[in-house]
Amino acid sequence: MQQNFYGEVLYYTFPEFEQYKDLIHGFSSREGGVSRGFFSTMNMGVHTGDDRENILENYSIFCDTLGVDVNQVVLAPLSHGDTIRNVTKDDAGSGLCKPFMFEETDGLLTDVPGLVLTATFADCVPVFFYDPVKKVAGIAHSGWRGTVKEIAGKMVERMQADYGCDTKNIHVGIGPSIGMCCFEVSEDVFYDFTELTYLEDGWYFDKDNGHYDIDLWRVIWATLTDRGILPENIAISGICTCCNSSLLFSHRATKGRRGTMAGMISIKEPAKKESL
Repeated sequence: MQQNFYGEVLYYTFPEFEQYKDLIHGFSSREGGVSRGFFSTMNMGVHTGDDRENILENYSIFCDTLGVDVNQVVLAPLSHGDTIRNVTKDDAGSGLCKPFMFEETDGLLTDVPGLVLTATFADCVPVFFYDPVKKVAGIAHSGWRGTVKEIAGKMVERMQADYGCDTKNIHVGIGPSIGMCCFEVSEDVFYDFTELTYLEDGWYFDKDNGHYDIDLWRVIWATLTDRGILPENIAISGICTCCNSSLLFSHRATKGRRGTMAGMISIKEPAKKESL
């Protein structure tokens, strides 16, 4: 991913996505907000215990950075599952400017221009989706449980079924999250992953002590290609949040004393024609 600066705000984008002029996307960092303490400074987590005024100001700052309308933000009320919602204009503001309008959702999809699909992260994997032909955008929160439940693959299936997308046109970006270098799990978690029969060598390292290091990026890549996504249409950030906890919030690195980053994706509204 590419680092970008807007004033004091540091954020990340996929160069592969920036070729589409009708798409806006970004992934925030810890830099450029107004929160204090271990929430410092760009905390985007509405349920983290930070002052709500700080969170709203952070969203305003980051939305201004990306050039999107904060009133059009639709937050995913995360549950570490595989529930996906097709978002409509009636959902605008859900979870931020007004109460959550739906529950237990880790994936958002839309073809409505202007809506800002948003999910928050602090080690879990952000997965961005865009079909430039059908003009469909999405974001998934893929923690290890969501990864085992194949939420990334189910997002692809929903794009096909609900919006008529062709897998060859879908582009996917796998954003900053905990890397294999830091994601050590116990044997019971490891065996949950082994149920994904399409996984090939290289997705884990056996530490010979009953623990394993797991590469969530490789697992999600395999899930996507199993659903027909072209390998050349998948971008992987390669940025570990745990290794970079001074710039990115990491649950594991801070033992839970942290804020969250936000991933946002939005289809641009058509330019208004000037009246004569």
